[in-house]
Amino acid sequence: MKKTAILLALCALVSACHHHGVKHVHDHEEVSEAHHHEDGGIEISPERQEKLGILVEPVCREAFSQVIRTSGQIESSAGDEMTVVAKADGIVRLGHLNEGSAVGKGSRIALISTKEIGSGDILAKAAITLETARKEYERDRQLSQENIVSESHLDQSRLAYEHARAAYEALVSGGAEEDGLVVASPLSGYIKNLLVKSGDYVQTGTPLATVSCNRRLRLRADVPEKYYPLLTQVRDATFTPSYGDKSYRLSELNGRLVSYGRASDGDCFIPVIFEFDNKGTFLSGSFVEVYLKTAAASPCITVPLEAVVEDQGVRYVFVREEDDDDCFEKREVRIGQSDGQRVPVLDGLCEGEKVVVSGAVHVKLAGVSAVPAGHTHSH
Repeated sequence: MKKTAILLALCALVSACHHHGVKHVHDHEEVSEAHHHEDGGIEISPERQEKLGILVEPVCREAFSQVIRTSGQIESSAGDEMTVVAKADGIVRLGHLNEGSAVGKGSRIALISTKEIGSGDILAKAAITLETARKEYERDRQLSQENIVSESHLDQSRLAYEHARAAYEALVSGGAEEDGLVVASPLSGYIKNLLVKSGDYVQTGTPLATVSCNRRLRLRADVPEKYYPLLTQVRDATFTPSYGDKSYRLSELNGRLVSYGRASDGDCFIPVIFEFDNKGTFLSGSFVEVYLKTAAASPCITVPLEAVVEDQGVRYVFVREEDDDDCFEKREVRIGQSDGQRVPVLDGLCEGEKVVVSGAVHVKLAGVSAVPAGHTHSH
């Protein structure tokens, strides 16, 4: 009985080992699905290429502008940004607003309570002042009809009444509540920044927040002085925000060159200003990497930035072999200055060759993980 149990246990162990070896081989083949070609190329089936999003395009010579690479910042355009200020002395309450919160024109930004300060409720005081001035003016007007007060005295009473009414209406124009004065947004947009905190004491005219409608934005590029002679030739620009990897071309955002500095601001940089439509994906105030494109252009072979991969400081592209759509050759190239989207290839490619323009990183990984023929890892 004991011998039978031992034999059954040995059989189960052998079966498990065999099953594990088969599964290991199957899993490895599933991961690689690529192998090295006899001539050193990387072979990937068409089905696998489609699944990985590997796209190939023939390269050709085209005009490529000289590029100035620098840094810059996205700014709000003039007129698209307003500062909201306190209408009276008091304690400010901001509610649930945060930087980036959406606000509509006329919506509440803050509430200023004047009851908690030593001088008392300013709205109540303005109402009393207005009522006193109104009664004084009415009395003087009646006395004037009886020639008891002069016309100049009546004019002074009327002026005091109008001033008191204007002051009171200015306080309640944005809306007055029992708890204080409402400060409303002058336009629809977003809270760019909050300049005070709830509970702060503010005086009349103190900036509370900045509201930006962000219809149009500005791009300020800080260009080194050595490129000043080329600034008259700048026609377009591409920029990449610091919070993402996607590049944007100004000409595709209805962008235009507004101006550029005629003098350095003392730090060896010249500001170049562009204006463009905000598509809702840009953060005002953020820093960007900028590629200025000049009118001077020369024909050369270019590829998308995504087509170039780097390995230990050497740059490569993957070229599809002419007689085999499944096989790719890893080709070293020498590149020039990119414009943020495409890069010129100075050496290593010939016109008409088909290059991987999307999914190059997958071809690279396939080449690294490809299994040499006859090696199965079945151990």
